[in-house]
Amino acid sequence: MTRRTVVADTRSFRSDIQGLRALAVGLVILAHAGFRTASGGFIGVDVFFVISGFLIIGLLLREAGESGRISILDFYARRARRVIPAATIVLVATAVASAYVLPLVRGAEVIKDSVWAAFFAANIRFSLVETDYFSQGEPPSPVQHYWSLSVEEQFYIVIPLLLLAVAVVVRRRAGEAAEADRVRVLRRTVFVVLAAVTLSSLAWSIHVTATSPTGAYFSTAARAWELGIGGLAATLVWGRAPRLGRWATEAVLAVGLALIAFATLRFDAQTAVPGSAALVPVLGSALMLAAGSTTGASSTYLFRLFSIAPARVVGDWSYSLYLWHFPVLRLCEEYWEEPRLSKPHLAVALVLIFALSAASYHLVEQPFRKGVRWRPRLRAITLYPVSLAMVVVTAVGAHAWVDGQIAALEDNPGIAVSDYGRDGLSKDPTVALVEASVLAAQDDRPVPGGLEPALGSVRESVAPLGDCDYRTGTRKLCAFGDPDAERTIALMGDSHARHWSPAIDAIGREHGYRVYVFVYSGCPAITFTRLTDGGRPWTECADFKEWALGQVRELHPDLVVLANNAYQSAAMKKRQVGALRDQLELLRPLAGKVAMIGDSPKLPKAPGTCISERDVDLGDCLQEPETGPTRIQGQFRQTVEDLGMTWVDARRWFCAEDRCPAVIGNVVPLRDREHVTVEYSTLLADPIAAALGIAEG
Repeated sequence: MTRRTVVADTRSFRSDIQGLRALAVGLVILAHAGFRTASGGFIGVDVFFVISGFLIIGLLLREAGESGRISILDFYARRARRVIPAATIVLVATAVASAYVLPLVRGAEVIKDSVWAAFFAANIRFSLVETDYFSQGEPPSPVQHYWSLSVEEQFYIVIPLLLLAVAVVVRRRAGEAAEADRVRVLRRTVFVVLAAVTLSSLAWSIHVTATSPTGAYFSTAARAWELGIGGLAATLVWGRAPRLGRWATEAVLAVGLALIAFATLRFDAQTAVPGSAALVPVLGSALMLAAGSTTGASSTYLFRLFSIAPARVVGDWSYSLYLWHFPVLRLCEEYWEEPRLSKPHLAVALVLIFALSAASYHLVEQPFRKGVRWRPRLRAITLYPVSLAMVVVTAVGAHAWVDGQIAALEDNPGIAVSDYGRDGLSKDPTVALVEASVLAAQDDRPVPGGLEPALGSVRESVAPLGDCDYRTGTRKLCAFGDPDAERTIALMGDSHARHWSPAIDAIGREHGYRVYVFVYSGCPAITFTRLTDGGRPWTECADFKEWALGQVRELHPDLVVLANNAYQSAAMKKRQVGALRDQLELLRPLAGKVAMIGDSPKLPKAPGTCISERDVDLGDCLQEPETGPTRIQGQFRQTVEDLGMTWVDARRWFCAEDRCPAVIGNVVPLRDREHVTVEYSTLLADPIAAALGIAEG
């Protein structure tokens, strides 16, 4: 996103591109601020990608055409001056503000996110933790929008080197040819190479968007074609101003704008992007950029509309606006405890966004871009390590402050059944501890110290799968429990089966069972296969379930244990109970015994997040489970019992009389709103073994 926009052939200032930038950042802010009429405003990022590809590849082409080469050091020096200073300031400010404003658990996560973002790897971070960009459960990270900056910078690691190679080859082969001929060959060669990269990326994007939407959203490989489309448009107009009459140009601009408007108004969180759907705003942006390069462009109404002074100012500030808007909106929502800001608070947030952006543009962006101090390229390149050092030092300090706040809880006592006597409590010690923990919350006792898992690592308490994480495509068999045992247990299901795997592993080790864990997040062990977010068949899930069933057939385990989430979509509500019955019937002849573990409760707020808020006690975090999943789990139970199979009622180990404590004894039972921590799952090994008939109760 360079500030002075240059047309490749004339080098004249393109004021209309500043207006297009203003439109893109405006759409993104409207979408993230919650304006329903701009539900597809997130496509502003796609518009930015096309603009970036058009400008950056256009500048590299011009350099290659003039000198026959590309200076990689000069390129990265320009990127450093342009991108790093403002991005660093916002990261540092956001890390500090998050440590102070957010609950301690979330603040610690944002600090980690900031470090990843400083390495231009935010997209990798959010893809690895399987962040859902449109998730309504947990608020997104205030620096989640840095994923797009990471995609750009990763793209620009490869493309300059590729274009340099093309330029060198063309220069050597052209020899003494006339400059015009060399430029023509360079344009043609670059177009072919860039088209190959773009089409490959587009094909991959369509595939991976259908099979792994979250991963595709953050993927550089799945997004590169958007920058490539911009680069192809720049290649076509480079070195010439295409002749097109005023009204023809007006029509092309109007079509491009209409495509962007259509995507803004019709796309929403369910739209499968960045696959084929993203072609709509991407092609619209490319048409507007190409049309603005024609001879008749400057006289058109739309060109002049996008060139008016307010649009140019917002376009100038667009980079800072993009950086500041998301953390300000997210932290304001947290500060005012509003999932969606009220109109007065939104107005305050927008004023703050524009004020910070104006200051950032004038005091940070411009001095680094235009000041003589950072003009030498080697000095500019040092901005990379300086930025990393600043963010890492800030992160270490902020994390130490968070750890200090958590350490202040250490002297608070844990919860024991003996605190409330035995009268009135269950004779089952595990259930009695839950009941005592509910009483402790009703007494507003402080959050205990010595929590397991530690409060700062609650979200990381995910059951390990070793080499058998089947989401990676592997088809290995991993023996957990007692690998040398003759008896066998097979655990099947989705992520809600995965969170029971530490308990089943412990049972196997204690009672002499080999344990095989056939789990795949989001893919329940039923005969009906969910569709992807784009509405396509989820073939990876179907293929895995067919393979897993074949493995169970060969193993013929002594016990098969199922556990599934209760899905709330219309299709799953209609089909999942009957499909569970069919699955259980399939498994009956393949195992000595079939059982199902009921689900953990789904709570309004993650326990770890709640107890890490400031000035809260256990009573503030005593919650009631959501009724929808509870009702569906009841249908699961009826199905299992009707078939004469074993149902394990897990709800009693989390809640008493529909009151679910955030801490049970000194253990945090859930890592988020519904998934069991490794520590609590392991703690429940003995009661689960008793419920399954493996051990005495």
